[in-house]
Amino acid sequence: MQVVRSLEPRDRALVTAQWMTGFRISEVLQWTVGTIVKNGVVVSKVGLPPRKMKGGYGRTRWVPVLPELRRALESYLGWLRRRLELAPDLPLFLSRECDSAGDARALSRFMARHIIKGAFEKAAIEDDGRLGTHTLRKTWARKVYEASGHDILVVSAGLNHSSIAITQRYLEPDEDEVLAAMMSCDFTRGPRKPRLAVIAGVSSAGLKVA
Repeated sequence: MQVVRSLEPRDRALVTAQWMTGFRISEVLQWTVGTIVKNGVVVSKVGLPPRKMKGGYGRTRWVPVLPELRRALESYLGWLRRRLELAPDLPLFLSRECDSAGDARALSRFMARHIIKGAFEKAAIEDDGRLGTHTLRKTWARKVYEASGHDILVVSAGLNHSSIAITQRYLEPDEDEVLAAMMSCDFTRGPRKPRLAVIAGVSSAGLKVA
């Protein structure tokens, strides 16, 4: 968390947005200022309609804006306001480069991936070849799974999945979890503790038991 908080305002807001909402990076990059600001304040929950999500089916996916995300967004919005005039249709996560007409343009998926992988590197998270933008969505899914008491239906609904089978792929146990489960299967007993013997009605102190 400290690594993410140390990033520049845009990058902190981007990483926190995917980490705390579980949206795909392509979906996060579609956010505009109007997506997260209503009547001058950051909204309490953020939603995207099906047409802006992968597959284009289902219903609008709503996710609460948690305090950590709110702080990151407010910091970034303050940074933006000092540099340009904000409008509801302005892309939220801006590229440092303008388009051919000189207008602001949204951050590319390639650069978003670069930012997120850079955050992993700063946090000393080893890349086994599977780290990427989808890692944060899977991390969100795992957190919801644990918080819900391992209710996969809750996770599936939260991710807006059409099938539990898809959700299961998000919750694959890691090697440490598998090893821990295997280790717990050992039924070997430890050395028995000595007990006070009561033999033929006589205690270890040599007194007859009434």
